[in-house]
Formats: sequence, structure tokens, C-alpha cells
Amino acid sequence: MSQPIADQAASSLAAMSVDGLLDHILARYHARHREELPDLIALARKVERVHHDVPEAPLGLADALERIAADIDAHMQKEEHVLFPAMRSGHAGSLSAPIAVMRGDHAHHTDDIAELETLSRGFNLPDGACGSWQRLYAGVSDFCDELQEHMRIENEVLFPRFELAQASRCTCSHS
Repeated sequence: MSQPIADQAASSLAAMSVDGLLDHILARYHARHREELPDLIALARKVERVHHDVPEAPLGLADALERIAADIDAHMQKEEHVLFPAMRSGHAGSLSAPIAVMRGDHAHHTDDIAELETLSRGFNLPDGACGSWQRLYAGVSDFCDELQEHMRIENEVLFPRFELAQASRCTCSHS
């Protein structure tokens, strides 16, 4: 995405209401992650099974994707059942701990992305890679990009709204 388009997208997201931003995250990212990860896991298992004897084969990618899918689903469940409902109801002052947990999960997801890049050798296909292998790397690369964008929106657009709201309510005296 070119910088002016990225800036426009960031402005558009920043202008959304909390409900609009949450709905966007749920529809654009949560639903998509849940939809695409099972297909990527199945495709990775197929590529590993068919090409297990090829030195560049992404052995372990399916297991990593399966673990990541479970971790991301648990993370999204916490958002959907705890954090997002609290945000919708305006409980800004009590959200610092759940937001800190989400930021910690995001740091872990960043490590997961690095693991996927390592297992796929930077999504570099070997010469003569079959169509399944090509689709796998394209899909996992897209997933990594989407997950990074998802986390960026939450970390840089959504969470600060509630962290700033809490900071502005501070009644402690500063000397």
C-alpha cells in the first residue's frame, strides 16, 4: 500500500466511532482470520506431505499455523467477550489491564509471524514449486500482512482512545 493511501486509510479509521471501528475489526479481521486459517493449515499439511523429501519444504509450517490459529482464536475470544463489550459500554477507566494483556498477545503474535517467515524461508519458493505450494506461501504471506495490520489498528488507533481517556481522568496530584 502506498504511503498516501495508507495515510488516508489511517485517517478514515481514526475518524470512525468506537462501535464502527470495533465492527470493522470484527468483520475485516476476526472473521477473515477464522475463515482463512483452517484452509491454510490444510494446504500446509498437503504441501508438507507431498514434498516432505524436498530440502526447501516448509516442514513444521502446518503445526505452527495450527498453534497460531488456536492462540489467535483465544485472543479474539477475549476481545469479543470481554474487551470489546466493555469498550462499547464506555468503561474506559477499567480497561488498562485488559489492554495490556492484548498488547502482550500482539507481541507474541509478532513472534509468530517471524516464525512463519523462518519456516517458509521468507516466502521464497524453490524453483518448480507446485501450485499448492505457491498458493500456500501467498496465503500465509497475506495472513501475516493482515495480522500485522489488524494489530496496528488496535495498538495505534483503538487502544489509545481508551488509554488516553483513562489518563485524562487521573485525579492524582502531580508535584
